[in-house]
Amino acid sequence: MFSKVEEPEYTVLESLENNVEIREYRPQIWAAIAKGSENGAFGTLAGYIFGKNNQKERIGMTAPVVTDEGRMAFVMPKRYDLLSLPKPNNEKIKIETIASRILAVIRFSGFTGPEKDEKHLRVLEQTLQEHGIKTEGMAFVMRYNPPWTPPFMRRNEVALLVSR
Repeated sequence: MFSKVEEPEYTVLESLENNVEIREYRPQIWAAIAKGSENGAFGTLAGYIFGKNNQKERIGMTAPVVTDEGRMAFVMPKRYDLLSLPKPNNEKIKIETIASRILAVIRFSGFTGPEKDEKHLRVLEQTLQEHGIKTEGMAFVMRYNPPWTPPFMRRNEVALLVSR
């Protein structure tokens, strides 16, 4: 069987209907790249964590893979800080610090795609509106499983930043 990959730590602050949760996440470090980059965003980021970095170090896969309209990001393992994280060989990969934050998240299974993501975003927004929860910024998608995972076992989430 496959070993479980590391996921970011969070605390569930509130569980709502429709598989919606309000979560508080600790700070994270992301390796991010614009979608449409050469070799594809996923392949370029995978190359970085599999050793195409200044230390030729295997960083290890984590979950989720985060995507929004313009970029894709891998969450770096929590054992790293900005000083110890290997530097990417590809200058298109940007290392970003993500501050602690509160996210509204809706979880779903199956495949993701623009239509399905948008459908779940509408349910998330409606549920948040009904509870008077305000958000800011653009939605993003978090995918937790490798491509060979059967659709009914996949974990996907659409998230929005909750306004403080």
